[in-house]
Amino acid sequence: MQRRPTKEQSRHWTNCLGVCHFTAQRTIEHCLPRAHRIINMRGLINVGTHCAVNSVLQCLYVTDDFRITYSTVASELTSVLRDMDRNTPGMPPCDPNPLVDALIRYSGMTYEVQQDADTVFKCVLNALADDGDPRCKQASGLWTIRKQQSAKCSTCNAECVSHHAANNVIVYIGNNEPNKLQDYMDDYSETFRVSDYHCGTCQEETELNVTTDITELPAVLCFTVARGQRCVQRGELMVNTGAIDVPEELDCSRMCATSQPTKYELYGMITHTGPYEFSHYAAFVKKMSKWYFVDGDVVKQCPVLPLSYYNVPAHLYMLMYRRI
Repeated sequence: MQRRPTKEQSRHWTNCLGVCHFTAQRTIEHCLPRAHRIINMRGLINVGTHCAVNSVLQCLYVTDDFRITYSTVASELTSVLRDMDRNTPGMPPCDPNPLVDALIRYSGMTYEVQQDADTVFKCVLNALADDGDPRCKQASGLWTIRKQQSAKCSTCNAECVSHHAANNVIVYIGNNEPNKLQDYMDDYSETFRVSDYHCGTCQEETELNVTTDITELPAVLCFTVARGQRCVQRGELMVNTGAIDVPEELDCSRMCATSQPTKYELYGMITHTGPYEFSHYAAFVKKMSKWYFVDGDVVKQCPVLPLSYYNVPAHLYMLMYRRI
């Protein structure tokens, strides 16, 4: 399937800013059954604009290979993850503020307003990669996707090949795109054309055919659903609440020709609720074969797979899959 990114898709919403609508946007929580007794999960304090950080932290906490190496990562991240491990009944929620302060010092982002969860996730991985400790870089590399890009002139076939990396796959919804993640991956392609291209080889004004192939899949695969879209009539950014069908197990064999295992299991989900300007993030995470809903200091065990809950598929924003 060939996809040409639209302006809305290329902008995405990785720079989403807005005050966290903490009290009014717990749409997902209201759909959950009555809370079960929690003995092995801890929530995180949310002062009003940290729900993106908290949701990403909960997904990192249940990433097994990442947690094995967290004793060597940046001190603030190490501290909060260790604190989350001390989860005896009756303990108060953990305080992520030292980590938030470290992210501010590293990236220059402000956390007085809500940051996008995808931006926070990438900021954490970049900070680990820049830490200097090779084991920190190894931890951040759990999500690294290797790609090869070919740009070919449509007139003389002159080709330029480059290699680069990413740490997530963007999933576009609507505009005749598949509404099932498995179908989307089966037809996955990063092929598009660039018009009005001047070729330095044949000196012609022509088109450039760009194809990107995935050459190596990571141990942990992150998907980000592109829910930001621009309303033509109003000229403002809106949230696309189209539902996406997400499987517990995902086969990525058509995405990449590799000898490595290509089957993944779902273990973490970050949801986005509310309008573009007043967004709120929460997380569903799988720990010891049980699913939990975590929203700030609220922790609830899910008696069934959260994907079966009403309205969850329409609010899924980030998905974490680990290789089986």
